[in-house]
Amino acid sequence: LNPIVRTWFKNKFDSFCLPQKYAVLNIHNSRNTLVSAITGSGKTLTGFLAVLNELITLSEKNELKDKVYCIYVSPLKALAADIQVNLLDPLREMEQQENKKLDIRVGLRTGDTSVGERQKMLKNPPHILITTSESLALMLSSPKFSELLKDVKYFIMDECHAFAENKRGVHLSMSIERLQRLSPNLIRIGLSATAEPIEEIAQFLVGS
Repeated sequence: LNPIVRTWFKNKFDSFCLPQKYAVLNIHNSRNTLVSAITGSGKTLTGFLAVLNELITLSEKNELKDKVYCIYVSPLKALAADIQVNLLDPLREMEQQENKKLDIRVGLRTGDTSVGERQKMLKNPPHILITTSESLALMLSSPKFSELLKDVKYFIMDECHAFAENKRGVHLSMSIERLQRLSPNLIRIGLSATAEPIEEIAQFLVGS
């Protein structure tokens, strides 16, 4: 881990949980990864930890660009608590630990996002974009916003099992394939409860 992330993690936890132990290095090595574990096991932090680790390294080198590096999609409307605990709080705590801004921007884009906020995103794009499957499809169809989605490195699909069983998941799969065309080196990260058959959920994540 980046020294900043490592110090924060050691001050916060005793050791990696099983999902983190197996997934963080896998993602670091640019491999598509499905994290399947019970609720409350640390899956969401696992995905964000791997991404933050890479973005903080870029920030330290002054190499962060004005573009989207990571897209996070969840089927759940109640995103706020998960995002706060597993992304915003860790980022804030690392900045307090280092007594400096890391300049990693997080943005939310849903159907409720105002036109003004959308325009701000075009001028100052978030490095980590939190969105819904429907909003992602609209962004990919927007000539201006799709420019920001070129070379996205990470795509996190939370609650994979919930997407895999319905038409909403089919719609999202099409969006991921469109995103892959814009970002050929896209790393797909799936977070899922212990659903069966897990092999089929993994295939749903990586697509064709």
